[in-house]
Amino acid sequence: MNKFNELIDEIKDISNKLNDPATKMEDSIELFKKGNELIKEAKDLLTNLEGEVKKVMDDNKVSDF
Repeated sequence: MNKFNELIDEIKDISNKLNDPATKMEDSIELFKKGNELIKEAKDLLTNLEGEVKKVMDDNKVSDF
C-alpha cells in the first residue's frame, strides 16, 4: 500500500505544478503525460488489490465486496 500512497503524493505534486501559473506550457504537457501514467499505475494497483481482497473473501465464504 505504500507504493499507492507514493503514487498519490506524486500525482498531487504534479497537480499543484499544473495549477501553478508559473509553470511553462511545455512543462505542463510533460507533467500532464506523467500524471496520466501515474494515475494508470495507481488504478492498476487498486484493481490488483481488489482482486486479492475478493479472493480472500471468497476463500472465507463471503460472497460480495
